[in-house]
Amino acid sequence: MSVLRQQTREQHEALESALNLLAPPLSRDRFLRVLSRFYGFHRVWEPAVAAHVELRAFMDARHRLPLLRRDLRALGLSEDAIDALPLCEDAASCVAETGEALGSLYVLEGSTLGGQIITRALSQEDWTPPQGLTSFNPYREETGRMWRDFRTFAEAQGRGRDAARIVAGARQTFVLLTGWLTT
Repeated sequence: MSVLRQQTREQHEALESALNLLAPPLSRDRFLRVLSRFYGFHRVWEPAVAAHVELRAFMDARHRLPLLRRDLRALGLSEDAIDALPLCEDAASCVAETGEALGSLYVLEGSTLGGQIITRALSQEDWTPPQGLTSFNPYREETGRMWRDFRTFAEAQGRGRDAARIVAGARQTFVLLTGWLTT
């Protein structure tokens, strides 16, 4: 995990810098756009990850699509509008092989840590729905435990796999998200 973090630092920083989610203004329209793009990514990415038998059961408790859909509805999108959102077809390429999928999971599971900060900042905004935006902080008070569980799972699944493929999956995911979420 430490090698993965070190070898993806540049891509991680590029994504955070490009998104800069906490830069003012924290507007409803801006977050609606970002959530819409995340939804388009997850609609392709989640089924592609679940296609890996070794990862399917792990993913069962970690789906964000229902949370993204809930947040989009809370921000005023209709079911038809949500269904019509563009899909990030390239998301499947980040998880083509199980090792790459582990690296990609690292990116998305890691985002829940920063999501707690985003959730706190958004709770101060008057446009935020009363129940908040759950997709940034899907595990709420369980985030630390869920991250530790992911680390244990990833380390076990990574044994015997090509570390370069795991790193490549994480890097590709960071790069793809940077482009997809900021266009």
